[in-house]
Amino acid sequence: MVRILEPRIPPEICHRVHIYRNGTLCLYYPRERPWSNRDNLHETIIPWTAEWLVYYELFLISGKWHGPEAPHGDQPKEPQDKVKAL
Repeated sequence: MVRILEPRIPPEICHRVHIYRNGTLCLYYPRERPWSNRDNLHETIIPWTAEWLVYYELFLISGKWHGPEAPHGDQPKEPQDKVKAL
């Protein structure tokens, strides 16, 4: 589980930036890629967190989440927006 401690993410935008209710980051979709105890943190959680931070910074600029979207409820997974280099 990964949390951003500083700067504090305002609670009113948490549902828009892929943070679970307990404050941890939504880094991957477990049904699509189940976690394994053989997964290496340096190949998974650390780069996923760095990528999440890029999407968060883009969200602060644009007001839109440009990262992958996992389904919520019965909705299908939405495609990832293509992000152009700044």
